[in-house]
Amino acid sequence: MSRPIHQHARQQVGSASGVLLLVLLFAGSVAGVAWVGMGIVAPDRWPIRWLEVNGDFQRVSAEQLRASLSPSLDSSFFTVDLNGLEAAAGRISWVASVDVQKIWPDTVTVTVDEYEPVAHWNSGRLIASNGDPFSVPEADELQGLPWLQGPETRLEEVLDTWVEIDQRLGALGLEVARLSLDDRGAWSLQMNNGTQVYLGRDSMEERLQRLLSSWDALMEQQEVPPRDIDLRYTNGFAVAWARDEAESRG
Repeated sequence: MSRPIHQHARQQVGSASGVLLLVLLFAGSVAGVAWVGMGIVAPDRWPIRWLEVNGDFQRVSAEQLRASLSPSLDSSFFTVDLNGLEAAAGRISWVASVDVQKIWPDTVTVTVDEYEPVAHWNSGRLIASNGDPFSVPEADELQGLPWLQGPETRLEEVLDTWVEIDQRLGALGLEVARLSLDDRGAWSLQMNNGTQVYLGRDSMEERLQRLLSSWDALMEQQEVPPRDIDLRYTNGFAVAWARDEAESRG
């Protein structure tokens, strides 16, 4: 039995459409190769002419950032390596995050956020305002920050404890200069007046409150603060005084 004429015609049309689609795809591929081959994406056709650097520059300079990024800009708008630019900016000390974008037809913008240090952490590291530790070559020379020390796995606990103690000492006009948590879990701190305080492992909250409640009476008629205060007692604490103001400062 022969097929209906109209069904045969539809099959021919379908085959012709498939061939046409293949021809168009092939032509598009050839055009793409020709586009590149003609140098449309070559650096001399669509060069990057402008590099905009943005950020609240405190410890990183715009000039430093430009110097690090310029070698990666010797390409066209279409081929510039944005990931490479991001990596180059991220290798600069104090850079916390990087955002790189292209703006047609010849501009690249790079925006950086710097780490904002709030404290020292162990040796050679700092803690950022978001609680993350980071390293910079000059970390230990940075002045004006408290020193926190403890096991790496307990960073968050040390950070939270510092914030809490520092807030409570603020009522006395004092601050934490150093806070340490040793491997046995014992806490000690040095206040910004030079007094060393031993809190121990247990009942730290109660012991700290004992010190705060007694501080005014402790300092009555005293010219210099205590050198050491040992709170590792059940119902009291021991105090060692400096012999003179020079020893107290030392």
